[in-house]
Amino acid sequence: MSPALAPDFDRRAAQYETHASVQSEAAAWLAQWLPPTLTGPALELGAGTGLFTRHLAARTGHLCATDTAPRMVEIGRHQLPSVAWSQGDAAAPPAGGGYRWIFSCSAIQWLPDPAAAFRRWHEASRPGARLLAGWFIRGTLAEFFQICPEAAPFEWKSTDQWLPVLAASGWNPLRHEVKTFTRHYANSTAMLRAIHNVGAVIPHRLGSARLRAILRRYDALHRAEVTADFVFLRLEAVRA
Repeated sequence: MSPALAPDFDRRAAQYETHASVQSEAAAWLAQWLPPTLTGPALELGAGTGLFTRHLAARTGHLCATDTAPRMVEIGRHQLPSVAWSQGDAAAPPAGGGYRWIFSCSAIQWLPDPAAAFRRWHEASRPGARLLAGWFIRGTLAEFFQICPEAAPFEWKSTDQWLPVLAASGWNPLRHEVKTFTRHYANSTAMLRAIHNVGAVIPHRLGSARLRAILRRYDALHRAEVTADFVFLRLEAVRA
């Protein structure tokens, strides 16, 4: 992963939910595809503080949730004590396997090797298991990254690029849909501050002069207010 927008979620855990309005809306949109009841053991990877977890906890008493950020896990455990919380990498699910459901929301885009992670999720699940996941894809902050490509945290993929990766990892996509969440800011500084407040940071290596020039150019493109798009893919797949 590039250090450009490398996540700093642990340090921002206490304020994450205050600023994560896009992630919260995306979680609610993904939850629309949940059945009323989840049968069998379920695992959520990259759960954060529990924005999507709360939708799952209302449907099952057999949910394990993990995240790499210990402070996020601590907050999640406090807010949702009925869930079995643990600290762990989304790319390496807990040992034991046999999960009937695998979930992930707003985390996959951060994985250094998503294909390898999908394969490990496949190994941790039982035959016929379902994967329900959502993550941000190409088009997210596209205008900003066009002006400042060195700030892109990774090579953004489109839906058409993601589907073969999933299929090659042992998951057969059943349905998918894309939605764009648009946010409005007073200026580009406010936009970057909002992104920073959820744990994504602009690297110091850009230099203050370069960053100021980028912000001036971005503001010039948006005379009245700055808009930013966050493009989210929701997808359901079955274990092949």
